[in-house]
Amino acid sequence: MVDRLTQLFQEWHRLGGAVLLAQSPPELVPRRAEEVIAESTAWCRVSGRLTWIALDWLIRHIDQLNTAELLRATQSTGDLSVLGVLCDAARERRPHPQFDVLIAACPPAPRVEVFFERVARNPLAAREAREKAVTVFRRWNYLSAELRYLTP
Repeated sequence: MVDRLTQLFQEWHRLGGAVLLAQSPPELVPRRAEEVIAESTAWCRVSGRLTWIALDWLIRHIDQLNTAELLRATQSTGDLSVLGVLCDAARERRPHPQFDVLIAACPPAPRVEVFFERVARNPLAAREAREKAVTVFRRWNYLSAELRYLTP
């Protein structure tokens, strides 16, 4: 798990994401942003850091994405409900028509659950996530109180 996350962080670094790394290994084969985002949606619930990096990148670079390609890649290697959360949260910060297209194509999670796995494993943190869940997460059947920084 850690090695895959490390590689994703390196790929985000290469894409200009807000990742603190000295450098990316030269042998790392560059992938398109759509592929990196799609795979990241499968790992965001494991890593809050990855979630915030992907969200920040989407806010700043949405107009560079191929929406159809992102949806295709996410269907095969990621999680559409997580993509929905990311796009919905990014749209709150920077409205853009591509976010609307992506949100419309993403279904919410099948059941309500705590978003971050580490929070779900901690009874006190899980209770806070339930009691103080941010609306954008609730819309996607997730519970998280960790998105306060988006408030203007």
